[in-house]
Amino acid sequence: MIGAIIIILAFFTLVILLSPVKISVNSVRAGEEIDGFFSFGWIMFLLRYTFKKKEAELLVFGRRVARIPNKEKSPEFKEKKSRSKKKSNKKPHLGDIFSLSRPMVRLFKDLICSFKLKYLDIDIIFGLKDPSYTGIMAGFLHSIIGIIHRGHTVRWSVDFAKPVLEWNLKAEAAITPIQIVLPVVRFITNGQVLRSGLRIIRD
Repeated sequence: MIGAIIIILAFFTLVILLSPVKISVNSVRAGEEIDGFFSFGWIMFLLRYTFKKKEAELLVFGRRVARIPNKEKSPEFKEKKSRSKKKSNKKPHLGDIFSLSRPMVRLFKDLICSFKLKYLDIDIIFGLKDPSYTGIMAGFLHSIIGIIHRGHTVRWSVDFAKPVLEWNLKAEAAITPIQIVLPVVRFITNGQVLRSGLRIIRD
C-alpha cells in the first residue's frame, strides 16, 4: 500500500515538474497609466492580473473560481507602519554581498535561458534623472537583447533629457518547472553562497 502511494506521488510530481508553464503579457504604459494584463497558465489553472483594475482572478478549465480585488491600505495603517520603522545600526557586509554577485548573475542568466521565448514585440522609451545612469541602462539592454533569440521585435529609444518610462509590450514565454530546479539547487549549494549567507544572517 505504501509502495503504491509513493509511486503515485512520484508520478504526479513528475507530471508537475514536466508540465510547461505558459506566461503571457500584454501591457501598455503611457504617461503614468498602465493598462493590459499578465497571465500565468499551468496545467488546468490560469492566473490573470489586470494592471488597470489592479486585481487578479483564478480560472480552472476556463471558469473563474476566485477573484482577488485590490485593497488600498488606509492612511492610518501606513502611518502606523512608518512609525514602527527603526534605523538599523548594522553595517552592510559589502565583502559578502560582492562575493554573492557572481553566483547571483549566473543564477539570473540560467533562469533567463531556461525560458523559451515564443513571441516578443516591445517598443520602449526610457530615461533616468542622471544621464550616466541612462547610458548604463542602455548598455544593459544591449546585453539582454543579445541573449534574446532572433525572430522577435525589440524597439527602444533613450531620452537623456528627462526621466521617462513608456512601453508597448506583447510577449509569450514558456518554461517547465524542472528547468528551474537545477539552477536554484546549484546556487543554494554553492560554498561561497552558503558562507556569505550564513555570515549575513548571523550578524
